[in-house]
Amino acid sequence: MSLSSPGRRRALRGLSAGAVALGAGMTFGGQRAYAAAPVQLISHRYPALEFWADKMKTAVPGVAVNAQLMPFEKMGELVSIAMSSKSSTFDVIYVIDSSIATYAHNGWLRPLDDLWAKYKNEFNLGDYSDAAIKMCTYNGHLYAIPAAVNVMMFYYRKDLFDAQGKAPPKTVAEYQALAKQFNSPMHAGTIDCLKPVDALLNEAHWYLNTIGTGWFDAQWRPVFNNERGVRAIDALKQTTQYAQRGFASSANDECLIALQQDTAVMGQQWATRASSVDNPKQSRVVGKFDFMPMPQGHARILTDGYAISAFSKQDPDTLFRIMATATQEANMRQVSSMLVPPRNAILKDPVLRQKNRFYPAASAALDSGTPFPALPEFYAVGDFISRRILQAVTGEMATKPALDAAAQETEAFLKNRGYYR
Repeated sequence: MSLSSPGRRRALRGLSAGAVALGAGMTFGGQRAYAAAPVQLISHRYPALEFWADKMKTAVPGVAVNAQLMPFEKMGELVSIAMSSKSSTFDVIYVIDSSIATYAHNGWLRPLDDLWAKYKNEFNLGDYSDAAIKMCTYNGHLYAIPAAVNVMMFYYRKDLFDAQGKAPPKTVAEYQALAKQFNSPMHAGTIDCLKPVDALLNEAHWYLNTIGTGWFDAQWRPVFNNERGVRAIDALKQTTQYAQRGFASSANDECLIALQQDTAVMGQQWATRASSVDNPKQSRVVGKFDFMPMPQGHARILTDGYAISAFSKQDPDTLFRIMATATQEANMRQVSSMLVPPRNAILKDPVLRQKNRFYPAASAALDSGTPFPALPEFYAVGDFISRRILQAVTGEMATKPALDAAAQETEAFLKNRGYYR
């Protein structure tokens, strides 16, 4: 997203509009903390994140929290505008492991090591899984409180599979064959979510880590355009023949709706969306889907969390308390059907594992999952990589030239950032 200086100022003024100065006093352990204005939260939107945002609004008595929830790409654009200008527009920021690497590398986040140690006992922070903590850490420092772990799983209509005597796929080739067999005017054989940037990267990630050799080598040189990478993207292109209409502009929400509304049979989707296909207020196929890890593993895994802006003028103890109170164990148990909990006590609770029927599949998918590359610039280069992949998938370019162009653009970008010396 490119904005002139006046455009940037207008955008930031728009984001800050409505922030009314007020004196909010709170007392913690005999110390009084003040929020001169409402705490500003910016977040991606899905049901669990809506829950966390509501909990933050009431986490600390006397502290107002203004929550702005929006699609992931839009949120990322606004955060980048504000943070690159060192603006105090946002105080609490929704992050995932990939954005933590980017934002922390840029100096946009406040390290939480001191606050984590200070409040560890009060909020039982030692109960978080090692994997969740690791994905919220960059260069040895913790930058976020985990709110969920998440993984792409295989959703499939068990009733339709059973009616045709089909078993779930074990390989990419079997997945494609089933997509072809189930494809009909009534049902798309599979969902594909190929809207740039994040959704397409999620989808391509599985193909590039099963058929291909991943995104980069150990020196951050692209390998997604090697012979196996070309085969991987060609396989993705083949699968889209059986996808829902509009797959090239579909992200998580659109793909979920296709599953809920009985217009698609199977596909990749986040574990945090599993309860939505069983929600009778939203879904026409309650109880008909089953879940398992993606065939051959290597689906994307991530951690959702909340971080503090390095440029916030709010009291950091107050901001940490807001995040830690909202995501405390009691609240996480309330929302356990909407996410994969990063707290061991909840994820391993036998009652909750029985109640939330997607937990066993999610746990298995986490074990076989693969995170995005730990490259701070991954989303930056992912912008043009995803668009080149889309050109290949839609036939605008042949696959090899499209991926070679993406590789050249990636190397030029990373070289300018000091790589390959």
